[in-house]
Amino acid sequence: MLDNQSVAFAERVWEIAAQLGNNAPKIADDIMAAAFPLTCSQARAEGALRMLRTGIITEVKRILRNRDDGLGQADFADVCEAFAPLVTVLRSKSYFVESAEEYVAIPGLIAEPELLDDARRFMRRKGKECLAEADRLDALYVAVTSDDPGAATAQQEVLS
Repeated sequence: MLDNQSVAFAERVWEIAAQLGNNAPKIADDIMAAAFPLTCSQARAEGALRMLRTGIITEVKRILRNRDDGLGQADFADVCEAFAPLVTVLRSKSYFVESAEEYVAIPGLIAEPELLDDARRFMRRKGKECLAEADRLDALYVAVTSDDPGAATAQQEVLS
């Protein structure tokens, strides 16, 4: 996608998000046929529409996470100056709220602590899943690099 097309796509994502909320799959479903009619037709004909949709959802999520239009981190001092040191170290401008099935900008999370709680719990659960997968990769690494592949099984049992 050319840069000007990327900008137009991002603008369209925000237009649809204003109507449907920050739900990436819903936005992707609403936008993809209009934004990429030939690509969608070809993907459908080749049986790759689901893969195309997955890629578009990923791009929509990226756009939703990285919005920089005044809803970003600079607004936190307006909510409470005490939050500014906590907000400036955050890596995203919005976080996924599982119960709402959408990304919510940090000012919205601050304004609604139950959404903030949901977002932090979701992030923590995903972190634990990543750590568990890293442990499994560690065991695989031990098996691959060891003269005794059975050592990995023993290590995996200790980690479980």
